[in-house]
Formats: sequence, C-alpha cells, structure tokens
Amino acid sequence: MKDLQIIEKILVEKGRVINYSELVKYFAEYKNVSNKISSLMEKGFLVNIKKGVYYISKLGSLGYTSISNYIIANTIGEISFVSFEGSLKYHGIFDQGLKKYRSIAKKQYLNKTLENITYEYIKVKDSSYFGHEWENVDGGKAKIATKERALLDLIEYKKSIYAISLVLEKLSDYKKEIDFKLLNKYLKNYSQVTIKTCGLLLDLIKQNSQNIEKLVNKNSASKISTLSNKFSNKWRLYYDSILEEQLI
Repeated sequence: MKDLQIIEKILVEKGRVINYSELVKYFAEYKNVSNKISSLMEKGFLVNIKKGVYYISKLGSLGYTSISNYIIANTIGEISFVSFEGSLKYHGIFDQGLKKYRSIAKKQYLNKTLENITYEYIKVKDSSYFGHEWENVDGGKAKIATKERALLDLIEYKKSIYAISLVLEKLSDYKKEIDFKLLNKYLKNYSQVTIKTCGLLLDLIKQNSQNIEKLVNKNSASKISTLSNKFSNKWRLYYDSILEEQLI
C-alpha cells in the first residue's frame, strides 16, 4: 500500500491525531518504521505534537488538512483547558487572529510552537482547575474555559492594562451573553487584585457589584499596575484613568 493510501486510511479510521504505537501498526510492512515516520514528517504529511503523538498535516493532492488549535492545545497538555483570548474566540466575543493559545493546566507543560502557533500553559492548584466544558470543535471535542473564566484569567494572570482594557470592552459589549452570577461564583477563587479589579469594571459598566464588594479585603490597598494613578476607596484599588476614558 502506498504512503498516501495509508495516510488516507489513518485519517478515516483514527482521525487527524495518532500516537506512535498506532502508526507502527499501519507501517508494519517497513523494516524501519521510525525512519519511515521521519520521512513522512520531512515531506509534511505528519507533524509531531509532542513525544509519541502526531497529527496528519497534509494529504497529497488534497493539500493541507485542518486541525483545531483547541484539540492541539489539549493534546499537548492532557490535563488542561484553553482559556484567555482563545476561549473568548471560541465563544464568539473575540474576532482577532491568534498566534498564541494559552491554557490552564494541572501540571506544567512545556510551551510548544507548531506551524507558527504557540501553545502556552499556566499551572494552577487543583482547587483552581474549574470553569471549563467539553466543546465541539472541527469534528472533535476540546476542553475550553467558559467565557466568564477566561475573562477572569485575563485579569489574574496577564496583569496588564491591555488585558484589563480588553476585559472591560467585553463586559461592556456582551452584557447579555455573560453570566454575571457565574462570574461572581468564580471570583471567590481569585486574588484580591482580581476581585477588586472586576468590581471596579462592573461599576464602570453600571452592572451590580454588590456581591463582589462582600469579597473585598478593606484592610489593604492593591494596584492594577505600577502606572495606576487613580484610587478607588470603595475597592481599595489603584487603577488607570484610561479605563474610565475607554467608555466615553
């Protein structure tokens, strides 16, 4: 059986992602299967996702196959789910192209770049591993954060005016799509900076923040960034005045 026929057979029977032991069975007629796999990688038919795992990238005259970035992210980090902008993109509230998919993970995975897309992982405690669902993507399934979890992760882990501004924009533009009760529930597991920042953002978009205020430690002040130049006594938070100007 020719290589192309074998690749087509794998695609039909196993899908786009396959491990080394399965590949060996399909290419059992070759004396050195490892060399054969290396040859297929050089020709662009296979791409190595991680040790012992590959995906079919090209199918002869049919050209390149497409595989979901979410599935790749989950495959590299088996105990992880895609969050941040990648999650927002899936949920339809972020329309820019992405060169980086960031995931929340239970263990630390090495970052990996495949076909100019980088996959990054942030390790969290077991108690912080929540707020994701299995979603249908490109004929498969992937673990993706809810949009509420993704918004809070942007505040918690990116800690930049870009991230805060992006969250404010999405909270303002997609009020009807966001589950604020769920957002409040998740907040209990985040830092004081994130709790206070989220409370401030809800005030800016005139959304009820009463439940969030109950979570605030009034005995200490926090800063969104080193450049934060305004102080909210209600939230005990230094923030950037550009956030108020953003909604004008």
